[in-house]
Amino acid sequence: TKSLELRMKVENHKFLNSILKCKTDQAGFTLIEVLVSMTILALGILGLITVVNSIMYHQSKSREVTQATLLIKNKIEEIKRISTNEPSGGKYGFNYLVTDYLVAQSMNQVNNKKYSLSEVLDKGKELPQMTRTLTLQTYPQESNRSFSDPDQINLLEVIVRMEWVDKRGNTKSMEMGSLIHKRHFIE
Repeated sequence: TKSLELRMKVENHKFLNSILKCKTDQAGFTLIEVLVSMTILALGILGLITVVNSIMYHQSKSREVTQATLLIKNKIEEIKRISTNEPSGGKYGFNYLVTDYLVAQSMNQVNNKKYSLSEVLDKGKELPQMTRTLTLQTYPQESNRSFSDPDQINLLEVIVRMEWVDKRGNTKSMEMGSLIHKRHFIE
C-alpha cells in the first residue's frame, strides 16, 4: 500500500508538472505585449498622417506659386503687346502705354514717375484669393523723365506683384519685372 501511495504521489506530481509545463509553454501574447504593439502602431499611423498633411500642403503651395507666376507673366506680356508700336499708325504703342493706357485702366498716380493699379483675382475654391499689383515707372528712377512729359520717356519698368494668404494663414508674395524700350516695332 505504501508503494501504491508512493506511486500515486509520483504520478500526481508528474501530472501536475505536465499541466504547469503546458501553461508556461503556451504560445500567445501577454497584455503588455499587445499594448506595446498598439502603441507602436498608433505612433506609426500618426507619423503617416503628418507626412500626408505635409505633402498636401506643399502640393497646394506649388499650385499657388505656379498660378501666381502665370498671372504675372500674362500681365507682363499684355503690357509688352500693348507697348509695341503698330505699323500704319495703329491704336497701340509705347506712346499709348505712357498716356492713354494709364487713364483707360484708371491707374493711380503714386508720383510723377510711377503709376500703380491693384486688382483682386479670385480663381475659385482651388486657389486662394490673390491680389495682383501692376506698377509702371520710368527707368531709371534717378532720371529726370516723368509721366508729365511722356515724349521724354524712353524706358519703362513694368513690375507685377502677386500676394495671397496660403492655407496655413501665411502671407505669400512674388514679384517679376520687365523693361520696355520705346523702340519696339512690329514689322
